[in-house]
Amino acid sequence: RLMEENKEESEKEKKLNSIVLPYYSRKDVQKEIFNFCKNSETIARHFDTFSKRPDTLEFPGDIIQHVKNGFSSFHCSQELWNNPLELETGLSQEKMNELRQGWDLIIDIDSKYLDYSKITAELLTKALSFHGIKNFGVKFSGGKGLHIIVPWKAFPSEVNNIKTKDMFPEYPRIITLYLNELIKKELIVKITELTVD
Repeated sequence: RLMEENKEESEKEKKLNSIVLPYYSRKDVQKEIFNFCKNSETIARHFDTFSKRPDTLEFPGDIIQHVKNGFSSFHCSQELWNNPLELETGLSQEKMNELRQGWDLIIDIDSKYLDYSKITAELLTKALSFHGIKNFGVKFSGGKGLHIIVPWKAFPSEVNNIKTKDMFPEYPRIITLYLNELIKKELIVKITELTVD
């Protein structure tokens, strides 16, 4: 049985590698990932293995180097830093605030059903548009989930004389709770309609 599991893993690995290397070899893909990850802590991942922390991309070519070392995906922090390599475990809140430039709002929608995630994303994007937010993105996160991202540039630098950059994770939590409350009734109606049909 163990041999069969190893064979299945080996087949998955081959299939993944046949997709990953050609994809990340593309200069346009490297450029977009590199630009998106600027000022973020960026970790390379392959299944349950991660690159060392803290880590960042110094050049677009770092991406293909990670892939050649066996990594298959890249994950960057919500928080934007002056220098991500200065991060370390146990930093005080004051030091974190000093290092942090800002943060992107990431709304992670995960449901047992992709249709529910799509409805939720549609309602959330309508709510953001209603509040005058124009520059946000929606991305399929794999499985049955979606991510909505509102970039740091969309936020004011201060709210009530408090620096917005220093209010992580408090402000993202407050915004997410507010949006959830805002769409709750319509979400229930739409999901009920979907399940009745």
